[in-house]
Amino acid sequence: MIKPEPPRPSLTLKAKIFLATVVAVTAGLCVLIVLTVFPPRDFPANTFIHVDRGKSVAVIGGELKEKGIVRSEAAFKALMILFGEKRMQVGIYFFGEPMSVVNVALKLSQRFLGYIPNRVTIFEGMSNAKIATALAKEIPDFSAEEFLSKTADLEGKLFPDTYFFAPEAGVDEIIFELHQNWQDQITRLRPMILFSGKSLNDILIMASLIEREAREETDRRLISGILWKRLAIGMPLQVDATFEYYTNYNTYTITKAELKKDSPYNTYLNKGLPPTPIANPGLDAILAALQPKKSNYLYYLTGRDGKMYYAEDFAGHKENRRLYLD
Repeated sequence: MIKPEPPRPSLTLKAKIFLATVVAVTAGLCVLIVLTVFPPRDFPANTFIHVDRGKSVAVIGGELKEKGIVRSEAAFKALMILFGEKRMQVGIYFFGEPMSVVNVALKLSQRFLGYIPNRVTIFEGMSNAKIATALAKEIPDFSAEEFLSKTADLEGKLFPDTYFFAPEAGVDEIIFELHQNWQDQITRLRPMILFSGKSLNDILIMASLIEREAREETDRRLISGILWKRLAIGMPLQVDATFEYYTNYNTYTITKAELKKDSPYNTYLNKGLPPTPIANPGLDAILAALQPKKSNYLYYLTGRDGKMYYAEDFAGHKENRRLYLD
């Protein structure tokens, strides 16, 4: 007679819990490895991703997930928080080959663009026309004509700064970057603009005049006070820099014929501000327009030595011309 086998001892409750925990942890680790180590199977190689100013990590994570660059939006966000969420760098990123979400997060936090960008510096006081020339020198196949056509109503609203553009960046992307930077700067100044009682347009026009007239930072607020005073008393602004803008050539030597030329930018013939900014002012010039310095001066000129000389009346101004300019 065959003896029946004794019953096998069943797993205790603790053993079952331990085993389940091991299985769950192992499965979780496998999922974590897949999400963080391996790129998506349909990773879109040779793709550009735009990280624009003001976009949050969550928004960028969603775009990366939608385009198939990362498997998990949550994993990307967690890694960006780990690496320092605020370190996400603005720019256009090139993904030439598949990479893990860890490397994607590192790429965006360290600004590894994946290419050599076109570096363009827009200086304070450049007009849109001069900006177009600067861009055309640095960016292959850039259309200055298209740029000027699309920025016709953005004079004074393209912020001076150093920019880095991807090789394939088009005119629309470049304009967006310059104008978005301007909007970011202006947003910070909204309370001051509101407090000034002046319109944003008037502030920008005045700032552009100050930018072109004042060579030194110490002169900006003083000239701002003089120009606002001229407006208040109904005196023509008599700003030489406006002639350079509408004649489109560099000169501070104005002829008698030019003084008589009928143009809304002729600030000798016409009272009030010109119809638009004559350049793209930097932050200091905008602040000077918002914070004019009061003085008894009504006239100023730039001497042969590059310094500014001020006078309270026309007689003093004529004397300054004789001493420092003629």
